Amino acid sequence: MQESARLKSPDVDAVSERLLPWFAANARALPWRAVRDPWAVWVSEVMLQQTRVETVIPYWNRFLQRFPTVTALADAPEDDVLTLWSGLGYYRRARLLHAGAKAVVARHGGVIPRDADGLRALPGVGDYTAGAIGSIAFGLRVPLVDGNVERVLTRLHGLRGDPRAAPLKKQLWTLAARYADRPDPGAINQSLMELGATVCAPTSPRCLTCPARDLCVARREGDPERYPEKAPRATVRTEAWQALVARDGDRVWLMPSTLGRWQSMLLVPMREGSGDAPWEGPVGRVTKVADVVHVLTHARMEIAVYEGRLAGEVPRGGLYAREALDAAAVPKVTRAILAAADGDEGQRRRRR
Repeated sequence: MQESARLKSPDVDAVSERLLPWFAANARALPWRAVRDPWAVWVSEVMLQQTRVETVIPYWNRFLQRFPTVTALADAPEDDVLTLWSGLGYYRRARLLHAGAKAVVARHGGVIPRDADGLRALPGVGDYTAGAIGSIAFGLRVPLVDGNVERVLTRLHGLRGDPRAAPLKKQLWTLAARYADRPDPGAINQSLMELGATVCAPTSPRCLTCPARDLCVARREGDPERYPEKAPRATVRTEAWQALVARDGDRVWLMPSTLGRWQSMLLVPMREGSGDAPWEGPVGRVTKVADVVHVLTHARMEIAVYEGRLAGEVPRGGLYAREALDAAAVPKVTRAILAAADGDEGQRRRRR
């Protein structure tokens, strides 16, 4: 520990001189990198939060086709926005992007602010997103720190401590600002993110292919995976739920969610808890047909799926044919529940 503490942190300019040509030669050909449109960059950065690049690409393409400008999104109903976002998860991102677009129209006449403070004042735009839009689209010398940059900087410079704690978090942003203070801040910011995404992985980093390997404190210490140091993860709680697939022929009963999760998106009737209490509402005898596990960031939902036939008018929501769900705002949990119920129904039909 004493020996590693004496290892010298590399010079920011020396690291940058390695990263910039590496990025120019090795950057992935991502569609949002082909444009400098701040709206396209904004959408990509929001979608990429907690979502893999290969998942985001088709969503980004469809979203920009439907909402090619910030004004187009601002003018759209929320249901249309959520429908196009359906399956991407973390729907709060879509709502905040929608609110941000409305704010740009209301406050700036539909023109995205070209300064970091103006960007940060928009709903859903924090320091990271403002740094991405500002540096990539406008060439502003503003920093950004996401999970990839955090990992790269803690390893390169041997930064100890939990990056979620205030002291190291502040140090990381200060260091990132030094990297961004150069003629092409967008390129250096993207090179840090790209290195973390493709080379400096959380586990089994590809140190031999890293352009700054001889400057990296973590590699010289011989244990890059110790960085970044983090406090133990909070325990993921297990929740028991029940879901009802109520059918009317080939249609199922769905209603807008009143849960904090998936607010206003379409769910089957759901209730928390376990047991065999009767379902209230316009449904006859129900039968348990499947179990579904749906994992969220902080919760593991263990869902008992019941099926029944509708025997009256639905009090909320409506009846949806399965083919109509592709054009509706339906979260993954609804699709998983319906798929599990359909699987069991298919087996019962074959047994007949």
